[in-house]
Amino acid sequence: MSRALVVLSILFLSSSARAGGDAPIVGGTPVPVGGWRDVVAVLAPNAVCSGTLIAPDVVLTAGHCIAAGPVEVLVDSVDYTKPGGDRIAVKWSRAYPDWEHRYDIGVIMLEHVARPKPRMLASACTVREHLVAGAEVRAVGFGLASESGTDANTRLREALLPVIDPTCTLDAACEGSIAPHGEFIAGGNGTDTCFGDSGGPVFLETPEGPVLAGVTSRGLAVPGAPCGNGGVYVRADKVTSWLKSVTGAAITRSSCAGRQDGDAAVDESGGCAATGGLGWLALAVPIGGLVRRRRRPR
Repeated sequence: MSRALVVLSILFLSSSARAGGDAPIVGGTPVPVGGWRDVVAVLAPNAVCSGTLIAPDVVLTAGHCIAAGPVEVLVDSVDYTKPGGDRIAVKWSRAYPDWEHRYDIGVIMLEHVARPKPRMLASACTVREHLVAGAEVRAVGFGLASESGTDANTRLREALLPVIDPTCTLDAACEGSIAPHGEFIAGGNGTDTCFGDSGGPVFLETPEGPVLAGVTSRGLAVPGAPCGNGGVYVRADKVTSWLKSVTGAAITRSSCAGRQDGDAAVDESGGCAATGGLGWLALAVPIGGLVRRRRRPR
């Protein structure tokens, strides 16, 4: 489920390995005005993604959203087609190295700072303590709201998703080169992210408030409707040191037992060697819809 972008035609088929009704994200609810002010719409010439403000002038999104060439972000808005919010030009954007085979993460540097308070990232210790099977996480994004992915939603929506596989080892869509623990699986049974939610946040509730634990990437390698079966989310704590190195930004992270993880505790190497993968497919729909990257079934 690449939960990405409003596009005109098929966006970047990645040749290596790796985008209506009033129901929400899929199975969620519309976000009220003023809610989740740090969640932004990432706008490219022919595509729309979601993202999260993690420093005053830095947005975290998906790697495949960077491939669409974002030109501006819309901050503090609950509908990217309506007046309101702040449009800020993209100064530069960069995807994680070899994102098609590793972490589907990208970062955007803005031309000037945004007004909303940036979101705190989950530390590795926070994820270990709270991101467990059966826990609930909250996905937020500007994606479509039907299981078929054929509606025309442009509203910011949210949904609570159950964590199904906290290590991302149970589905063929999991990236073997960073498994276990590089990603996690959440959602399903009609509650899910969809096209246009790519790059958007998955929040984990902690004593410090909601922290950014995951980034929306793609759907599961299962047949059926493109949205509604659950999806794969990249762990944000795994790329914190990379984010700091490329942006130079001060990124706030959650603490555990009153103590924050040091960068040394963040392992970006993954757990296993690459397995070859199944390949990635970027799906696009007519303007008015959104793109969601989906791993092909075997």
